[in-house]
Amino acid sequence: MILGNDTPARGLIRALPLAVLVSLLLAAGAAAQDGMGAQHDSCEAIGEEAGGGMRVAIILDEDARIVIETLPQDAPKTVERFLELVEDGFYDGIRFHRVEEFLVQAGKKDHEYPAVEGEMFDQKLTHEPGMVGLARLPDDYDSGTTQFYIVKEHKPNFNGEYTLFGRVVEGMELVGAIEKNDKIKRMEIVR
Repeated sequence: MILGNDTPARGLIRALPLAVLVSLLLAAGAAAQDGMGAQHDSCEAIGEEAGGGMRVAIILDEDARIVIETLPQDAPKTVERFLELVEDGFYDGIRFHRVEEFLVQAGKKDHEYPAVEGEMFDQKLTHEPGMVGLARLPDDYDSGTTQFYIVKEHKPNFNGEYTLFGRVVEGMELVGAIEKNDKIKRMEIVR
């Protein structure tokens, strides 16, 4: 129904103060946004059912765990390797050998796993706190194998240089508290 100049509703709108109108419009926008968020959440659930976005728990002790959501749509080969290593128990009992202001890193140099082709060039992901990446040799983009890192501070100079394959969705406060040689009790896929 289109409101004419002489309808009671039109008069009511004219009588409302501008601040009230703005508040009503903002409330309506927020409600619409909530509906879009719910739709986005259901899309993520569908993606997880289709085999994407599996989560991995890093168990530091029985009361402390960090949960990583993998990003197979952004780095399928790297995620496949990471999940294979987790399932094989590769990370169980290893230590965080590198702890810097901007990241923590774990993995092993001595192993039988071949390198994974770097997937960083087409990524739009950025090195923000909580992002998980695959470490590599300085001069070889295709040399990542088992060592992963978790970003603690913005590192824009890493963007496009290292493959990002996950993000921390639980326990980021624990990442900040990790000290050099802290041990990973075990890692497991969260089903």
